[in-house]
Amino acid sequence: MKKNLVIILSVMFSLALHSQTLIDKQTQEGINIAYETYQLDNGLTVIIHQDHSDPIVHVEVTYHVGSNREQIGMTGFAHFFEHMMFQGSENIGEEEHFKIVSEGGGRMNGTTSRDRTNYYQTLPSNQLETAFWLESDRMGYLLNAMTEKKFENQRDVVKNEKLQRQKNPYGLFYEVMGQTLYPKGHPYSWPIIGYIEDLDRATMQDLKDFCMRWYGPNNAYLVVTGDVEVDEVLSLANKYFGPIPKGEDVRELRVPRVVLPQHKYRVFKDNIYFPMAAFAFPTIPAYHKDEPALDALADIMGDGKNSPIYQSFVKTEKAVQASVSHPASDLAGEFMINVVSYPENTFAEVEEEVFKMLNNFDSYITNEALNRFKVKMRSEIMNGLSSIQGKASQLTRWAYLTNEPYNFQKSLDRYNNVTKEDVIKVYNRYIKNKKAAIIDYTSIPFGSTDSVQSINPNAYMPFKKDKQYDNLVYNRGNDNFDRSIRPTPPSAKPVNIPTFYEGKIKNPVSETNKGINYIGTETNEIPKIDILITLEGGDLLVQDEIKKVGLASLTAMMLEEGTKNYSTEEISLQLDEIGSTISFNGSDRQSTIYISSLVENIDKTLQVLDEKLFNPGFRKDDFKRVKKQYRESINNSKKSANYLGSTAAKQKMYGKSIRGVTETVKSIDKLKLDDVENFYNKQYNSSLASIVIVGDMP
Repeated sequence: MKKNLVIILSVMFSLALHSQTLIDKQTQEGINIAYETYQLDNGLTVIIHQDHSDPIVHVEVTYHVGSNREQIGMTGFAHFFEHMMFQGSENIGEEEHFKIVSEGGGRMNGTTSRDRTNYYQTLPSNQLETAFWLESDRMGYLLNAMTEKKFENQRDVVKNEKLQRQKNPYGLFYEVMGQTLYPKGHPYSWPIIGYIEDLDRATMQDLKDFCMRWYGPNNAYLVVTGDVEVDEVLSLANKYFGPIPKGEDVRELRVPRVVLPQHKYRVFKDNIYFPMAAFAFPTIPAYHKDEPALDALADIMGDGKNSPIYQSFVKTEKAVQASVSHPASDLAGEFMINVVSYPENTFAEVEEEVFKMLNNFDSYITNEALNRFKVKMRSEIMNGLSSIQGKASQLTRWAYLTNEPYNFQKSLDRYNNVTKEDVIKVYNRYIKNKKAAIIDYTSIPFGSTDSVQSINPNAYMPFKKDKQYDNLVYNRGNDNFDRSIRPTPPSAKPVNIPTFYEGKIKNPVSETNKGINYIGTETNEIPKIDILITLEGGDLLVQDEIKKVGLASLTAMMLEEGTKNYSTEEISLQLDEIGSTISFNGSDRQSTIYISSLVENIDKTLQVLDEKLFNPGFRKDDFKRVKKQYRESINNSKKSANYLGSTAAKQKMYGKSIRGVTETVKSIDKLKLDDVENFYNKQYNSSLASIVIVGDMP
């Protein structure tokens, strides 16, 4: 009783010192989640969602600053500063943040994008105060702890990360695309990680100025989801974040929409096997009224085996993969078409085929195709509700990209309300006969001494630091408690082990088979069901025939194709219409089948599984195409240092055994369709199977 009184008095005292304003309160309704939004006196936005299903909490601090707030000559600062935020603050030692969170049973990380930088941790809920102590200390008490040694150390780390990234195949693609699509000086025209020249030129004072300009509480969002009470969160927010002074005023960043008067071409040579032709049409920012229709257009054009892009390139064996997407950010969006073609296909051939499809696409926009997209979007939006981290990420994104109360139902409505006419309108407005940034991302000729380099197009421009960084002053917070003392967490709450069921599915046609073990649990957080079927074996089933390594993967790839009764396109269409997923995978030790379905469609989904699993088509034309993809993917892997390293490690560890050898182009060429069928009969049987079921069903 005395302990509870102390907590109540502490809450009242903290709330009296600082205050907050209720901005918004959403209630639980349909798929909407309940959450409350407050703003502290210093401008910090606090969003709270209670989820008491597990004794864990997710704490996420997002600063509305990414590479878009940088300038020519000062690129890479947001990412650089993300690294510095992990180097310790006044009351947390160097690298201590990671140690404290992991010792408390949590996990954490930070990321930087074009538009924002975020730091997050998921911990047992008794560690809530510890998370607030850690995050607030680096928000308001970092700069005095910065040293030249830490600064130089992290400069080297970031530069090395940049160099490592450009050595990876396709590692510079987005940098090249940004340079080509956006005009010089546009906030998206330079890479998030920046340029080496700018990182070399930066001083510690430059980085401190960047921090003082953008990392104040009035440009930040504290989102807390999980096993918490609102009053407790507000009390701790006021205690730890309330004393941090408001930062510089931050105005909304606005830039003109990019419109290209003509195609902009760029040829870039990389250490790759598969050349890529990429087409980027400038569109609109996230949450623009045209975004849902553009997303629908991208899905109709490029998602699934019935899509025109798949039929034009992958089905005809001109490309190993082809995709269409519409990523949209704070300032702009890009309608992206990527075709990763086989080496024998030329860029000119790919370009001609793409524009032939693009400029005659009207007939593909049908109500049937649009309805399939809506079902898939509903499933995706539901997935955002499946974890406290997923919900926190959505709440954060809505907060910094929109100025209105938002929730999952509004997300769903945005897509449900799209009409065929809307899709046709955005197709004509942004794509048909419009101009794009076009990248011929090609391979370095064999034997060439050329190296892959990041090129800073602004390297020799006169540099002058923006005036907004002049005369900035670091205002350290004034606490009413001893911040140097690490909070002592209360006892952890016991974990509620899910109630589960288990048993065996008996094989009605085999008296010797002992049946399939299954285990499952009911969870009603989202109306979906996930099923994982694991079949022990994999390549170990052919360990006496080492030359047949890779047969498990090849068989799984064939099970992704058509059946005896349906073509690949027909069976894929059945899944698209109900928004379900069925995927097969094979490895050295096991094969797996993963099924995901909305509850309302589980019977239909299992009917499709029944067809795919028990009536595989094993058609010769599918086998020819799939084997070519597999064979060429091995050639592509040889460009990867990770692949070469893991291959060598396997050989050292396991020698000339099925686990020590790696499939080669020659070994895949020797595999026959009969080998696949024989392996299927060995692997896909009930004596090797076990099943896990998780979902909203008893």
